[in-house]
Amino acid sequence: MPPTTRSMSREGPVMVSPSYQSVTESNSSIDDDSDSDDFDWDEDAPAVVRSPTRLLYRLDNLPAKARNAVRDTFHDPPRIALQRCRRIDGTYAFQMTELVTRSVRISAPEDGGSSSLVTCSCCNNGEEEHQDPCPCPHLLWLLDQLLKQTLYHHDRNQPLNMDPRGYAQEMGDPFQNISRHHLDVLAAGIHCPVVGPDSEGHVDPTRTLEARELLASIYSAAPDQFRPDIFDHPVPGRRVIKRNDLDRSVFRMLLDNGHFFQYLLSLSRPSDPINDPFRKLSQRVDLVLRSLDAAAAAEVPSSSAAAAATASPSSTSAGDPREHPTTVAWAARHIHGCVGDIRSALYSRDHPLRPPEALSAASTLVHILSAVISRNRDMITTTTTTTTTTTHKKEGGNSSRINRNLYLRLVGDRDQDFVIGVLALIPEAASQFLDTLEDLLERIGVHGAPASYVGRFRALLARLRASRIGSGFKRQGQGQASSEDRRSKRRR
Repeated sequence: MPPTTRSMSREGPVMVSPSYQSVTESNSSIDDDSDSDDFDWDEDAPAVVRSPTRLLYRLDNLPAKARNAVRDTFHDPPRIALQRCRRIDGTYAFQMTELVTRSVRISAPEDGGSSSLVTCSCCNNGEEEHQDPCPCPHLLWLLDQLLKQTLYHHDRNQPLNMDPRGYAQEMGDPFQNISRHHLDVLAAGIHCPVVGPDSEGHVDPTRTLEARELLASIYSAAPDQFRPDIFDHPVPGRRVIKRNDLDRSVFRMLLDNGHFFQYLLSLSRPSDPINDPFRKLSQRVDLVLRSLDAAAAAEVPSSSAAAAATASPSSTSAGDPREHPTTVAWAARHIHGCVGDIRSALYSRDHPLRPPEALSAASTLVHILSAVISRNRDMITTTTTTTTTTTHKKEGGNSSRINRNLYLRLVGDRDQDFVIGVLALIPEAASQFLDTLEDLLERIGVHGAPASYVGRFRALLARLRASRIGSGFKRQGQGQASSEDRRSKRRR
C-alpha cells in the first residue's frame, strides 16, 4: 500500500515565520515540499521558525534579543559560501566567506562643519551591548547546515528546541556530533572541501564529483560519462584558464572559488543530478563504505592498499583517534539513517514522488542493499588504550560478529526489514530493478538470513513482477539478459 502523504494526515498548521531558501534547498524532494506556508508571527508570542535548511525550531526558551536574532537570521540568511574545513587537534574549523551588501553614506557637512559624515550600515550606531546571549548570524547559519546533515530519524514536521547558544538542543554537543558523523562525510553534504596539512595540490573528490555533475547538466549529459579526460584523473594544475577548453577552465574555477560554485549551484534545475537528494544519499553511503574499507585495510600492516586508501586528507577519519572510530556500527548508523531519510521522504510530502524521483529512490535503495550484501566479511578491529592494544579476531557467537560484519549486522543476524520495506512503498519504480533484486536474493540465500526476511523478500519480488506489467517506467537495462538467462550462462 502506498505511503500516506502528509496532506492526508495533517493535524493543523504550524505557526512559522517566512524564510528564504535557496533554489537547491527549496526543490529538494527529500524535504517537505509544501512548507511554503506564509503565516505571520507575533513578536511577543512563542513561535516556531523555519530555517534555510527547512528544519523547524522552537524559540520559546530564548531571551527576547536572541529570539529576534534567530528570526532575523533565518528570515534573511547571510550569503555565505563555505570555502574549506579541517580538524586542528581538538577543534573543527570551518572557513567561510560572506557576500555583504554595505551602504556607505557620504553626507554633506553639517552647519559650520568642514568634513563630510561617513557611516556604514554595519555599524551599531552606539547601541549598548546587550546582556542576553545572542548568537551571530554566521553561527546560526552554519549550525543549522550541520544539523541538517547529521540529524537522522527526525520527523521534519516536528520543531526542534533552539538553545540560546545558537543550535538545537537535539544536536547535543556540536563537536561530538561532528565527531560521531565524521568531518569528511559531513563536509560532502554541505559542499565544503576538507583540507589538511598535506592537502597542497590535493583535489577534493566531492567537489570534483559535484563540478562534474554541474557541467554535465549544462549539456544534459550523464555525469558518469562526461569528460573523462578531465574528471577520471583530475590534474587541476596551477593555471586557472585552460586555453581552448572552457569546460576545463570552469572546472578549475569551481575548485578554487566557493562563491562561484554556490552561484552555479543556485542556477541549476531541481531535476539536475546535483540536486537529486536520493543520488546524494547514495554517494554518502559510498563515502561511508570507502572509509570503512580503508579502516579495515589499515588494520593489516602489510596491505599496500591501506596507504593508498588513507592518503587523501578527506579520509583522515579512518584512523584519527579524535573522531569516532570507523567501525561497522558507525557505518551501519549512517546506512540506517540514509534508508530512513528515504522512507521519510515518501511520507512527508503532499503528493507522491514523480516517476523520475521514485526511480532515483529505488535505484539508491537497491544500490545500498547490493553494497551491504557484498560486505559479508569480518573486519578485524583494533582497540587502542593508553596502556594496551587488543586485536579482536574471529571470536565465537553472533553478538561479537555483528560488530565486525556489516552484512550480518544489517541483514543476516535478525530481520529488520532492511531496504525491502521501503522498496515496497514504491513498487512500480522498484519493479524496474527486478532482475537485480532477484540476483541479490540469490546471494542472500548463499550468505544466510532470517527466514522471515527471505520470505518478505520473495513476497516483494512477486509483487514487483505484477507491478512491472503495464508499468509506465522505462525498463531497467533494456536489451540486457534477464536474471534467468544470466543464471543459465553461469551454469554453463
